[in-house]
Amino acid sequence: MLRHLTRNDSVRSDDCSRYAAGHRVHWIHAKKCRQEPGQAVEILLTSGDVRDDGWVELRAAFDYAGDLPAVWTHAPAALRETLAGHRGRVYLLARWHALKLEYGDGEGTVTGGAGAGNAGAGGAVGLVNVAYEGGELCEAEAGGDRAGGRALLA
Repeated sequence: MLRHLTRNDSVRSDDCSRYAAGHRVHWIHAKKCRQEPGQAVEILLTSGDVRDDGWVELRAAFDYAGDLPAVWTHAPAALRETLAGHRGRVYLLARWHALKLEYGDGEGTVTGGAGAGNAGAGGAVGLVNVAYEGGELCEAEAGGDRAGGRALLA
């Protein structure tokens, strides 16, 4: 289940203050993802698709989407934890270098979970900022101390 949602419905990390690609989602970034999402490609994503080095293998839910790029995140363990509890759709917003995690019925109705009451465009309850180039894992991830398991993605 997604936890620690900010006011702009992005998942925050208590251990990372960077807004660079693959790190935290800035409020303007989140706003653009909602207002002008561009082409959203539905993907099949599980916690097993996230490698320890932060690289994530994306698989399209439908054949017509073609090949998708691998993406990188600063906090792979946190993304695995988030995906393990996520029961909904996941979309790649390539224009904004973001993954959009949804709960709900696809009609904007959130059916439960941490995002209940945050119904919006498709019931989106979380955004994950990703990069197309690797970077430095956040200190807490690299050291294995994740603030008592509370640190989730940005």
